[in-house]
Amino acid sequence: MSHWFHRNPLKATDPYKFDLKGVARNDAAGKVVSELRLRRDKFLRHLESASSDLEQVEVEFNQYLGLFYGFVFDPSNPNAADSKLRNLIRPIWGNSMIEREGIELSDAWFEALNIIYNMAIWYMKHAAWVSAKDEVRDSEAKTIHTCLRRAAGLFDFIKFKADVLFGLDDFPGSDFNVNVIKAYLNQCIAEAQEVTIARAIELKHAPSLISKLSTETAKLYEDSDKLIEKFNPVLFDRWRSYFQLKHKFYLAYAYAYLGEALLAEDKCGLAVRCCKEGIKCYDEATAACTRYSKSSGPGFLAKPESHLFFRRIQPLLERNLDKANRENSLIYHDRVPDEVPPLDQNASFGLATPLAFEYPPPNDTWTNGTAYVGLEVSRASTPDFGKAKKSKTKLSPVKEEKVYQTDKDPKNLSGCSVM
Repeated sequence: MSHWFHRNPLKATDPYKFDLKGVARNDAAGKVVSELRLRRDKFLRHLESASSDLEQVEVEFNQYLGLFYGFVFDPSNPNAADSKLRNLIRPIWGNSMIEREGIELSDAWFEALNIIYNMAIWYMKHAAWVSAKDEVRDSEAKTIHTCLRRAAGLFDFIKFKADVLFGLDDFPGSDFNVNVIKAYLNQCIAEAQEVTIARAIELKHAPSLISKLSTETAKLYEDSDKLIEKFNPVLFDRWRSYFQLKHKFYLAYAYAYLGEALLAEDKCGLAVRCCKEGIKCYDEATAACTRYSKSSGPGFLAKPESHLFFRRIQPLLERNLDKANRENSLIYHDRVPDEVPPLDQNASFGLATPLAFEYPPPNDTWTNGTAYVGLEVSRASTPDFGKAKKSKTKLSPVKEEKVYQTDKDPKNLSGCSVM
C-alpha cells in the first residue's frame, strides 16, 4: 500500500555533552550529568527508526525527562517551581521545517520541549509505519489511533508551555511558532479521525455518521492549511499541499455519504446534487495530489492517489449518482437544486481528542535532594540569559531509516488498511 500519511523530518540537534564537571560538587550530581548525556544519545537513536519498539521508546522518553527533571523544576519544591539550574545549559536544536539552521537558547525548557516535540513527530511516524503494512489488524489500528492521539497530547502540552521560551518568534516558521504547533496538532487529530472513518465504513455504520466525521476531518485539514499559509512557500508548500488534498478528499467522502443518506430518505434531487459536488471535490483532490508530488519542502512524500481508499471514492460517487438519477427520473421527479446541501459538522461519535500529557515525575536521583544541592550554579560561567539566537553550528539532518511500504491493496470493504 502506498503511504497514506505525509511526514515531516525529525528535529536535528547537536550532541550535548552536559559538560558540568566544575558545577557538580558531589557524586550524585556527577552521576546525573553523566547519565543525562548517555540517555539523551540513546533516546535520539531510537527515534531514527519509525519501527522502533513503541514501549521501549516510551520508556526511554520518560526516563530521560525524569532524569532531566531537576533542570526544569526544583525537586525540593512540591509546587514544581523553576529550577535554579534552568539556565545552566545551552542546547542547539533545529526545526522540522528548517532543517540545517540551529537555534540555541540557555533554557532547560528549550531542551525538554524539543525532546517532547521529537517524540510527538516519532509517534506520527510510528503510526504511519504500522499503517503501511500489508494488512493491519484491529489491535494495530488501535495502536495507530492511540499514537496519533498521544502525539496530539504532546503538541497540546508544547502549545501551552512554549510561552516560557524567549525569542523564538524571531524565527518565522520555527517549530515553536504557535501556528506550526497547531498545524501539527490538527494533523494528528484529523489522521486519528481517518482511522475512525475507515472503521465506520468497514462496519457499515450509518452514512450520515460517516458524512459528519468526514466533514469534521476535512475542516481540520482546511484549518491546518490556513495556519501555515503565510510561511516561506519553498519550505511549507509540500505540507500545505498535503493538507489541501486531504481537505478535498474528505469533502468528497462527506458528500458521497450525505448523498447516500439523502437517497435513503427519498430526497433524490438533493442526493444528485451531493454526488455531483462530491465528484467535483474528488477531481480537485486528484489535481491536488499532482501538485503535492511536485511541491517543494522537506518531508516524506505520501502517494494517496495510488491507495485503494482514495481510488474507491470515485466509483462510489458514480454509483450513488447513477442510482439517484435513475430513481429520480422514474419515481420522484425532484428538482436538482443549484445550491449544494450543507454538510453537518456536528458529529456525535468518533471525534478524536488529544491524550493529555504530564511531565514525568523526577528520577529517584533527585528525590533525596543530594544531586540538586550538589550542582552549584555559582561555579558555572555566567549563562546567556538573552533570547534565542541563530547558532553558528550547521546541523546535519537526522539519518532516518526508510519506512517499508507494500504495493498490495487491502482485502476489505473500506479499501483502507487503517481500520
